[in-house]
Amino acid sequence: MSAFRFLFDEHVSGPAFNLLAADGIDVRHVAVIRGTFGGLEDDPAILAFAADEGRIVITRNYRDFAPLVDVFNRQGRAFSGVLFVPTSIAGSDVTGHVEAIKSWLAEATDGRGSVQNTYGWLSSV
Repeated sequence: MSAFRFLFDEHVSGPAFNLLAADGIDVRHVAVIRGTFGGLEDDPAILAFAADEGRIVITRNYRDFAPLVDVFNRQGRAFSGVLFVPTSIAGSDVTGHVEAIKSWLAEATDGRGSVQNTYGWLSSV
């Protein structure tokens, strides 16, 4: 089991979320939270929620989240980070999502790839 905690953005694979959660990885999905509790209607709210819960956001949305990382840093707001899913991993590629996250976890556990207060990229495996 990993010490890392994740929050999947709405455009990241729901089936991958289910597989990772079944493997004991601490992951939540924005779509599930919205459906259960409401809220998290925009990207700043998603990043703030993740920061409050100590979760790394996993998203395909570089265009919106990269600037948000800069905003949070300028404001001095600490957060666990953002990981971007590259376009080389298709949205429907459940295995690709799972393997990329598990590969990142293996590297992060070895002390590489920290995204604390910044962002990074998942790799196609």
